[in-house]
Amino acid sequence: MKTANLNSTFHIKLIELSASPSGFGASELTGFSPEQVRRAAEALVKAGKLMRAKVSSHRVRYFANDILAKAYIAGQAPARAPHSAAGSRTRAHWKPDAPMRITPKTKIYVAPPLPRNVFRTNTYPQF
Repeated sequence: MKTANLNSTFHIKLIELSASPSGFGASELTGFSPEQVRRAAEALVKAGKLMRAKVSSHRVRYFANDILAKAYIAGQAPARAPHSAAGSRTRAHWKPDAPMRITPKTKIYVAPPLPRNVFRTNTYPQF
């Protein structure tokens, strides 16, 4: 893309926003789709007018210069390792034959038996 194409009001506004200490992200501008903002910002990066800073694996912010980008990243909280949520494929950390641990605070609930001839519980909302 020629530099003459990067002189639109939209591109100038992106350059002004990138001069702030927090820069800007593609989804922060109202009135434009994030894809539209990202394409214009990437064209400015390619022309050397903006710097991109990768904030996380899915987020990018754009800055006027490298000093602002490094200062913003340094001010962010350090990255934390993602914790996997317990799902159907995770296993308990105890062995299957380990004895039960029943404490004084353990609550044991015994469900009432189903009525006679009940084969599907979703037809009886009380069970």
